[in-house]
Amino acid sequence: MRESEVLLLLAQRKSISVIEKELFIANGTAKAHVRHIYQKLEVHSREELFDLVGES
Repeated sequence: MRESEVLLLLAQRKSISVIEKELFIANGTAKAHVRHIYQKLEVHSREELFDLVGES
C-alpha cells in the first residue's frame, strides 16, 4: 500500500524530502520504496517513470 502512495507522489514530481514529510516516513524508508517501485516497473530514472505513467 505504501508503495502506491509513494508512486502517486513521485508521479506528481514530488521530491524524496517532500514524500517523507507528507507520509511521515524516514528518508531511508522513502528511498527504499522508490527503489522497489523502480525494480517492479523496470525503470532506472524518474524520466523513465514519467514516460511510463504518461507524465511529461
